[in-house]
Amino acid sequence: MLIRSRRAAGLVAIAAASMLTITACGGSETPPKEELLGFDSCGDKPLTCNTGETKPGGTLVYYEEQDIATWNTVSAEGGHYATSVMLGGLIPAVYQGGPDTKPMLDTNLVVEEPKVTSTSPQTVVYKIKPEAVWSDGTPISADDFAYAFRARNTRDCPDCGTSSSSGYDILQSVVGSDGGKTVTATFQAGKVFPDWKSLFGEIYPAHIAKQAGDDNTPAGLKKSWDALGKTQPKWSGGPFMIESYAQGQQLVQVPNPKWWGAKPPLEKLIFKIVTDQSSFVPALQNGEINAGDPQPNLDMVTQVQNQQGVNYRVAGGLSWEHIDLNLQNKFLKDKPLREAVFKAIDVPGIINRTVGTFWKDAKPLKNHNFTPESQHYKDVVSDTGAGSADIEGAKKVLTAAGYTGVGTALKTPAGEPVTLRFRHTEGNVNRAATAELVQATLKQLGINMTIQTTNTLSTTLDSGDFDLIVYAWVNTPFFFQGAQQLWGSKSDSNYGHWVNPEADAVLNQGIQAGLDEAKGADLLNQADAMMSKDYYVLPLFQRPNFMVAKSDYVNIRPNSTSTGPTFNTEQWGLKATAN
Repeated sequence: MLIRSRRAAGLVAIAAASMLTITACGGSETPPKEELLGFDSCGDKPLTCNTGETKPGGTLVYYEEQDIATWNTVSAEGGHYATSVMLGGLIPAVYQGGPDTKPMLDTNLVVEEPKVTSTSPQTVVYKIKPEAVWSDGTPISADDFAYAFRARNTRDCPDCGTSSSSGYDILQSVVGSDGGKTVTATFQAGKVFPDWKSLFGEIYPAHIAKQAGDDNTPAGLKKSWDALGKTQPKWSGGPFMIESYAQGQQLVQVPNPKWWGAKPPLEKLIFKIVTDQSSFVPALQNGEINAGDPQPNLDMVTQVQNQQGVNYRVAGGLSWEHIDLNLQNKFLKDKPLREAVFKAIDVPGIINRTVGTFWKDAKPLKNHNFTPESQHYKDVVSDTGAGSADIEGAKKVLTAAGYTGVGTALKTPAGEPVTLRFRHTEGNVNRAATAELVQATLKQLGINMTIQTTNTLSTTLDSGDFDLIVYAWVNTPFFFQGAQQLWGSKSDSNYGHWVNPEADAVLNQGIQAGLDEAKGADLLNQADAMMSKDYYVLPLFQRPNFMVAKSDYVNIRPNSTSTGPTFNTEQWGLKATAN
């Protein structure tokens, strides 16, 4: 499962939402209401469910399905969910995606909600807390904000390869005052960015970047950017810091002694990396892990439901499963073949075989930017016939385009046999089933499709080592920024290399019009309809968010945004009454 980055990967929720924060629970003098313990109230009270008093000490082991992709979570290689979740307790962010799917202000980092002080040009002012410091004692300052701007605007470092330049690319300047504790970000004249709250999410230490080679030149900036990705952080700007890391095994974190906020109750937080989904339930039963948010399947959900002393919740959210085509593949460059492939695929059949077995609310998704809960959701897929299991219609498309061997052994109009590779993450039961269903479907068109797994999804996507691939985007509340990042022709997150200048223009118009949210969203839907007609990405369904935690741990809450449940690790702990 992927994200574009921890806070800057939005596609679905309303950006102009009210800001909500969670108050630390460890020192509460009022006993929590019993109905708030566990996950049963998370639907109605996502920000306060499972609230409880904690006692100091203890270790929590969190199950994670993928390894660290890179230590730079905002690089093109690092904008992936597992990496973001595991490093969430180290990297400061102005806003994150909250459990209510709205932007959440980090009041540990800033004094007050940032202010838009001008609209011509658009200007935003941030006030950093005076006591906010990196773990080596260096103040968190405007220099760190400026480093993010320079590394991600594509002008100062064209080769840095950020997960998203959206918003940064139209910033004119980022300057500091008040000893570096006030930051003023000014956009270019005539440019607006409705999702400005997506900026300055993961903030990296500028002084560490300087030590790694940043000398304000493109080459120096690139050198520091690469170093941040390759070098395990000895620094932290959050409640935890890394004690040790064993590749493919676990990441161990301990409280950051320089953390200026409330002291975390936990003595240790361990992320146990296990790529085999079948290990999740046994590990939970044996006490090897205490919590996790794995991608669910029928057996896993059923077994968890039968366990005592476990909180769990299955619900829809901001993540969605999809099949992507690599348009650099010599066969898939041809639009009629793409159309035939997508028309033949049976999305309802895939749902019935996978998430529909344990989640009754699962249904086909028909938009690439919004989920059905959004007021801006519009079906832009059905008119294309994609996902409709129309085998005969697919055959007609191929025949009309000059293909031969339709239904037996498909050949291009030039006479070359069509062969394709379908990839999915290793150990993922539902994705394996999806691959098998697509393989059987394409065989009816005469296409020989082989299936390959990957245990390094980020590398597979970044290198383009796929023809077809199934995975999930995990989004934040910032849908304008997310649309540009995913579908913009120049984006490093556009892994399948779809290019449509007309759609690019409409997409950019939507972003510039986004201060009028309804107008901007309508333009995004227009651009999305163009992409649907190009048969590039086939949405399957909203991915069910499955959160599991032992009931003797409190203040852990489901969070279906790309931020994930680790948004508040400084509050996690053993219940005060737990044995």
